[in-house]
Amino acid sequence: MSMDFPVVIFGVGNMGAAIARCLRRAHPNAVIWGVDADQAKIAALEAEGVLVAAKSDWRLEDGIVVLSVKPQILDAVAKGLQERLGKGSTVLSILAGVPLARLRAAFGAQQVVRTMPNLALTVGAGATAIATDGLSEQILAKIRGLLAPTGEVVEVTESQMDAVTGLSGSGPAYVLKFLMSLEEGGVLAGLPRPVAHRLAVATVAGTVQLAQETGAEWDALRGQVTSPGGTTIHGLRALEEGGFTASVMGAVWAATERSKELGRS
Repeated sequence: MSMDFPVVIFGVGNMGAAIARCLRRAHPNAVIWGVDADQAKIAALEAEGVLVAAKSDWRLEDGIVVLSVKPQILDAVAKGLQERLGKGSTVLSILAGVPLARLRAAFGAQQVVRTMPNLALTVGAGATAIATDGLSEQILAKIRGLLAPTGEVVEVTESQMDAVTGLSGSGPAYVLKFLMSLEEGGVLAGLPRPVAHRLAVATVAGTVQLAQETGAEWDALRGQVTSPGGTTIHGLRALEEGGFTASVMGAVWAATERSKELGRS
């Protein structure tokens, strides 16, 4: 799908820059502008051929502004943006915990879309949720096309967005913590760290690919490597004795609750 509308990335920190790179890879000839208070970030992305710095008098009549700034400066940013956005433009927010009601209040009559991506979109393998509340099929189609190059895209109600933040938004940190723990376990058991690192990464990546390609139930796949009285069942028992399942569930819950708190502040 061609991107026949301009995109402005407003805020090119880690996530904003990652989105810009994904879009540029998928749409080499698209018009993608960048706006950021830190001109060095814009210059670096210009040098990569990812962005073109927006002119000081830029205006967007029919396109998408990806809003990637700190939630604390939303009101100030929105005030400055309103005079630059035509009625045909759409604001796509990736701000954690900021509800649609606040976004709509900040941007007035502007079409606003709330999303929650995660860090893996940096390599085009992200998980992004769109809150579909009040969106027309035309706008949804436009947003789906925009986000398709970034990885998996799901549609939820806004009431589910805090849970999305707790699971996939924060999830890469949990997975990386697990990878680190696997590596440390290998070192504890006597493996050289480089070997433990490679095995940990390959094990997690391969297991995810196996689950995706076979479509089998996760517990059924686990059963294939869990023989009675074998090494795996002893390892699984150790995980449960340490509260593994409850800890992971608790992490998702805690991050979800924090997202709710941010939405109320």
